[in-house]
Amino acid sequence: MVSNLKHVQKKPKLSVVVIAFNNELYIEEALDSLYDQTFKDLEVIVVNDFSSDRTGILIDRYVEGKPNFKAVHLEQNSGGCSTPRNTGIAHAQGEYIMFLDGDDWYTIDACEKLVAAIERTNSDFVAGQAIRTNTYDIWYEKQIYSIERVNINIREFNFLLFDSLSVNKIYKRSFLDKHNLRFPEGIHYEDVVFTGKAYFLAESVSIIPEPVYYWRVVENADVKSISNRRFEFDNFRNRIVAHRQYDKFLKESGFILYQGHKNNRFLRHDLKLYTNDYLEFDEDYKVKFHALIQEYMHEVMDEYAFIRLPERDRIMYYLLYIGDKAAFQDYLSYLNGLPGSMNRIYAEGESYYFRATKPGLNDKKFLGINEIEINYRISDIALDRDQFSFNVDAHAESVDPSEVSFSWVLKNRQTGDTIQRPAVGTRVVFPLNNMAPGNYYLFLYVSHQGNLHKRLIKKSVIEELPNLKAKNESLSKEIFINHKNSFAIKVLPLRKVDQLKFAIQRRRKKYKSNEKLTGLKEVLSNYAKGLFGKLPLQSNWVLFESHMGKQYSDSPKYIYEELYKNRSKFKYIWVFENPDAVQFPGPAIKVKRKTLRHYYYLVRSKFWVDNQGMARLAPKKKQQVYVQTWHGTPLKRMGYDQKKTPSEAALEHLKTHTSAWDYFISPNPYSTAIFRRAFRYGGEILETGYPRNDVLIKKPEIISQKVKEYYRISPEKKVILFAPTFRDWDPNSFQKTLADIKTLSKSINQDSVVLLRLHYLLSDKIHDRDLPANIKNASTYQDIQELYLASDVLVTDYSSVMFDYALLERPIILYCYDLEEYLSRRGTYFDFIEKSPGPVCETIDEVISYLGNPESLTSYNQALKQFAQEFGKLEDGQAARKVIERVFD
Repeated sequence: MVSNLKHVQKKPKLSVVVIAFNNELYIEEALDSLYDQTFKDLEVIVVNDFSSDRTGILIDRYVEGKPNFKAVHLEQNSGGCSTPRNTGIAHAQGEYIMFLDGDDWYTIDACEKLVAAIERTNSDFVAGQAIRTNTYDIWYEKQIYSIERVNINIREFNFLLFDSLSVNKIYKRSFLDKHNLRFPEGIHYEDVVFTGKAYFLAESVSIIPEPVYYWRVVENADVKSISNRRFEFDNFRNRIVAHRQYDKFLKESGFILYQGHKNNRFLRHDLKLYTNDYLEFDEDYKVKFHALIQEYMHEVMDEYAFIRLPERDRIMYYLLYIGDKAAFQDYLSYLNGLPGSMNRIYAEGESYYFRATKPGLNDKKFLGINEIEINYRISDIALDRDQFSFNVDAHAESVDPSEVSFSWVLKNRQTGDTIQRPAVGTRVVFPLNNMAPGNYYLFLYVSHQGNLHKRLIKKSVIEELPNLKAKNESLSKEIFINHKNSFAIKVLPLRKVDQLKFAIQRRRKKYKSNEKLTGLKEVLSNYAKGLFGKLPLQSNWVLFESHMGKQYSDSPKYIYEELYKNRSKFKYIWVFENPDAVQFPGPAIKVKRKTLRHYYYLVRSKFWVDNQGMARLAPKKKQQVYVQTWHGTPLKRMGYDQKKTPSEAALEHLKTHTSAWDYFISPNPYSTAIFRRAFRYGGEILETGYPRNDVLIKKPEIISQKVKEYYRISPEKKVILFAPTFRDWDPNSFQKTLADIKTLSKSINQDSVVLLRLHYLLSDKIHDRDLPANIKNASTYQDIQELYLASDVLVTDYSSVMFDYALLERPIILYCYDLEEYLSRRGTYFDFIEKSPGPVCETIDEVISYLGNPESLTSYNQALKQFAQEFGKLEDGQAARKVIERVFD
């Protein structure tokens, strides 16, 4: 070792150790930043780590004639930063020590600020902010350096662990010596160990929220720095070596409780650097990377180290932890919009998951996805007076393309009007006739297994944005980008008078949405409800509702139709969620559910008829008569009979309804006994059969014809009705049904067609989904009784539809792939297998086998007849008339 150190009588306040190796381009700039410091009571020790270029010569030339600058030349290269820094510490005489790398530099007053801070706070060390010259945004620095933090400790602010740099700090020399704290030699990433130890050994640390250090990042240098050599596997191995030393210190020094915080830093910073570059690594690197990272993870953490991480990190690190190399690569490809080895995205209900190669017990905890990645680009935009069009490239990676459909929507922000176009081919064309003024924003709607994903189109996804404008006789239309970079077509009236009207309408709409007006509206609504409640009942008003306003169907429908045909003295009101979407015969008026008008008719109608529950919508008066038709023969346990006792809130909810019922309609004595017990109902039960089943007894041919014409099914086609029930515990049931339908579509012969009837709680999930030609979506058809009459065979599971359909004495196939789970969770009132009206199948292949061999179903004819007799012996086609005679006459 060669040194030019000279005797200095007075010890400096601060020693700055500068290390250099082949930094001939930058070393003078680094030393200049020290020479120009506003703080002068310092010594600078420059340690040259046996540079092979002119660095050593430049150092000697620079320190010449500067008494407080000293040069130390190592006689062989150390291969890292630790030895030269430790050498500098050994030569340092200052009360405080700082470190500078030979290609970086300090701000002009860095030393002054840091010395002042450490003397003011008496901390063991003080940190200032490091600025990277590549302008790379370091997310954690904003949290650490947002404010001044005085005399804190790693135990109270463990976020400090994310800043592992040693060069942006000033240390008490006495602190380093007390703990014999030096840089670990023989390894790279020495800062990880040195700074990590310093945090835990310090009694207090302080932070100043000011830049003190400039870190030169030269990403395209001929000779890359250690931190930029991530494409060399030894670089990753060296980082793990450093972390293992850090882990050993925590364990041996009694700081093992903070291992989780240290792991968090490793995952969110160190490991992230390599996963960011992973797709560019060669195969040999990847194999060694997976082996080492899985080994290291299992040394210091379990999978719950990832549970609270951001979604992408959680999934990546879980796949690394379980050693799923293929799924990990596919996930990174998925994030980057690239194809993977297989489609791994799947949905269960509204929840999305990334599929591991081998399913594990904890997959759903760690592989959940909030939103699927949808990649889309728009190009070649065109606009004229009649149409707007563009080319599009849209796809969802790692998703089965057959399960995804795309559509494009222009939505008027002012009026709510929409224009929708399916994505057919690569060109999307919108007709622009009959448009209302306003800003039409462009949306992409992606339908996947019943889930709808909506994306507002931004300028960033448009390859080239032309400045286009068109006019017709009354409107101008132009491309428009708002202040949030959202794409739209601005449509404005041309005539002054129309412009004025449009401006007034916009102002009026804005005023109506004002919160104060909303509050006033609520006050007025409550006042009006109070007045309505005081009005007398109308003895001839009858209010109907089916399935909470979702349908014109079930027994309320058939009671209404029997009533209006034979009794003109009544006024009829039907309640719907969407009145405009429902058409029905007779003189009834339609009312939108949960509106003030609805409330008015609720509190004034003498009679209520529904099949579910409306008692919570308004207080029922003593003089009012509530006819509860219910919506099915009970198979699964209900109310107080459920295996798991309902909550107090649920039981109170049930009591509110049952106490309001005046008449309860039952289809048979079996159901009567269950309803009384399960609902604790003591009111009058009418054993009339279900009014909705009158049509099944009468079998009018015109209804079957109507259904087939509606779905364009030729008369000679065999119609299969597929009607699964709702599984409230199983979010996957909907996707399971879609998968089965896909299989069924491919397996049935060309003379058959399937009517898919989902439970009304799931019907909206399939609304925009493209189905095979031989599958008809009948989920929103108002009345399932009409579908029964049009079908030749029923495929269902535990749904009460089997009790009604059995009246037709047509084949029933029970597809119960989850029978054991259903019986375990819900329970049934009788032995389901023993009384089954048809074959009970565990797989869709069994169902297909029976459908393809109708003769095999004849062996169940006797069981079907017995089932129909036991549960339908009261059904004679006169149930509606019997109810009316008892209630309304």
